Amino acid sequence: MTDTARVLLTFAILSGVAVSVFARRITQMDPMQPERLIGELRLAQWAAILLAAAGAIPIGLSVGHQTVPFGHLDAAIGVAFIGLAGIVLQRDPREALLMVAGGFILHALVDLAHRPGVLSTDLAPRWFTAGCATYDVYLAAVCYWARRR
Repeated sequence: MTDTARVLLTFAILSGVAVSVFARRITQMDPMQPERLIGELRLAQWAAILLAAAGAIPIGLSVGHQTVPFGHLDAAIGVAFIGLAGIVLQRDPREALLMVAGGFILHALVDLAHRPGVLSTDLAPRWFTAGCATYDVYLAAVCYWARRR
């Protein structure tokens, strides 16, 4: 395992645990209390930041691998996810959590599209796209779980 892979794995584990612990605290609050709404808003904001970061990854990979076929398509998809993250920041907390959960699921599908060859398989290593898809699905599940009442 390379140093880069270790750093990315460490980030994924630590950020996943942090989001999970925060979501768990939110679900234990009374749904009628304002603290619950504030917690949902904060979780949606942090999830939007993580979605924007996930959207920025293919942009950087496309710039680094300019000769990859359809790299411009990956960059455009990344920009769309950054835009979605911006829209999430303007929504009601429960709606924002649902939108960001959907965004993470869509991002996971885009990551998986690199495997069978729908999108370029040369943009990133297979372990990276599979790991990103797993991370996206996990965050989507946590965000959806946190919005339940």
